[in-house]
Amino acid sequence: MCGRYTLRLTSEQLQAIFNFLREVEEWQPRYNIAPSQKNPVIRIVDGKRHATSLRWGLIPPWAQDDKLSFKMINARSEEIAKSYSGPLEKRRCLVLTDGWYEWRDKHPFHFRFPNNVPFAFAGIWEHWNNIETYSIFTTSSVGTASEYHERMPVIIPPEAYDVWLDPEIDGRELVEPLLKPWTGPLDVIPVNPIIGNVKNETPAVLERVQRSLF
Repeated sequence: MCGRYTLRLTSEQLQAIFNFLREVEEWQPRYNIAPSQKNPVIRIVDGKRHATSLRWGLIPPWAQDDKLSFKMINARSEEIAKSYSGPLEKRRCLVLTDGWYEWRDKHPFHFRFPNNVPFAFAGIWEHWNNIETYSIFTTSSVGTASEYHERMPVIIPPEAYDVWLDPEIDGRELVEPLLKPWTGPLDVIPVNPIIGNVKNETPAVLERVQRSLF
């Protein structure tokens, strides 16, 4: 699954890497992104990449209140036909990140690309009562990630960004080629247990902890 993640770049750095048009808000480096917070995603607007901040935790249009959002921070790729076929068809986004956290034996680890290269999770978004929300697709873990958790977020490779974002493409056709486990290299770093408190939002959460202490 993915319940916390990081995005340690400024809005200017992200714009240079992901080549999007930016709305007025400015983004600062984040070290402990948690559900219900607003975070940068990329969507297609008028044929171009636009980035804006949406609230993490999908709220379906039929929801009576926003409580369901905490149960829908992740979207299981295996359950698309039942719960997510609507937003998957036309309302897809890239969730910008440079790593995510998992816990094993109550100890936190940060998963990242070598050299801290930023990347993007596969996301979907929805409208609800003038609130825009998103969810991150997950799939079964493989390789190194499977040693820590049975689920992992779906990572979209850069060469597939345009396809994933294109609202003219029915996203249900992209399930098999794109919503699959990442098999590329990942670094796994044991980090500071203070990550467990969402109020801890400083570089200190990523301080490396020796495995021998566990």
